[in-house]
Amino acid sequence: MNLMTNSVPQDRGPDFVGIGVQKSGTTWIAHILAQHPDILMRKKEIRFFVRFFHRGYDWYEEFFKDKRGRVAGELSVHYICSPRPDFTHREFYPKWNPRRKLYFWRRYPRARDELAIRYPSVKVFAIFRNPVDRAWSHYWYWRRRRERNRKRVVPFKRMFADDGRWIRTQGCYADLLAIWRERFPHMGTFFYDDILVRPQELAREIYRYVGVNDCFVPELSRVINRGSHGGMPDSLRAYLTDAYRDQIQRLEKMTGRDLSAWLASDPQLQFADTM
Repeated sequence: MNLMTNSVPQDRGPDFVGIGVQKSGTTWIAHILAQHPDILMRKKEIRFFVRFFHRGYDWYEEFFKDKRGRVAGELSVHYICSPRPDFTHREFYPKWNPRRKLYFWRRYPRARDELAIRYPSVKVFAIFRNPVDRAWSHYWYWRRRRERNRKRVVPFKRMFADDGRWIRTQGCYADLLAIWRERFPHMGTFFYDDILVRPQELAREIYRYVGVNDCFVPELSRVINRGSHGGMPDSLRAYLTDAYRDQIQRLEKMTGRDLSAWLASDPQLQFADTM
């Protein structure tokens, strides 16, 4: 449920935070948020709780200063799963080297708890995409970046089985949402599908959730981060759909959203990978 409340900017820190998930339209959301005159969004991904926590809250809160009556926020896709499990291995997948632990002496907190304690009135939201398509898009994003840097890659099924770069874990939406709802029971939940079929309505819903005037009409024609990888083999889609079936069914009950299209191994509507 996405509740509308009028936001009064806090004295310090963010008024809203998007917590994920990766490859699910977060760049599009940041684009429409940054356009609104009543929103201050200096940087999309600050990644404070997953990478820069050692710099301290004074550093983090600099991004939200000088609000001038606006609500301020950020959107960092890895907050939803933090601290990330088995960090020293999966960060450098597929080359797992235990000596890498020397580089990870810093403390990495749970973003959920830090936000709830430091900013108890912050509005938290996530956007979800069919975990099957999300995993496929995630893989090709990772693979192309590795190939550009002439680093080793592995086939999709190997990466998924290993949970390399947390590719499988990030699709366990029901588990992740349940953890966040313990602290933020009314957190916002949005869906990638709506970017493609009803973008204006979705923009208004997001504006209402963060507490600004939803009559503002953002520019929506810009296509962001268009993917160019090929389609997923039918057998792989069936395999992944079965792997995520329980998570999808639970998420459907938790959000009240009809997700039957996600459970079809060969869905009639194949969305283009635009995010």
